[in-house]
Amino acid sequence: MVTQLAESKGLSRRTAQRTVQQAYALIREDIDQCNVERTDLVAQAIHLLMESARMGLAQNNPGAVVGAVSQLDKLCGLSTSRRV
Repeated sequence: MVTQLAESKGLSRRTAQRTVQQAYALIREDIDQCNVERTDLVAQAIHLLMESARMGLAQNNPGAVVGAVSQLDKLCGLSTSRRV
């Protein structure tokens, strides 16, 4: 996201990083203010990660699939090694 912002808007990488950090802070603030349920956010994140994995498979991009599955594991605790 940082690289895309820097390249598309002609910003330095550091300025793009600050802009992205500020955007994330605004998103967190909005979520806190509207009292969104954690389960709703987790469900949306799962859907997004599953869709990302599907697109990675369709585009023959194993790195995207591995990344999405890794994030799903972290989010949902799917790995058996973490249950012990």
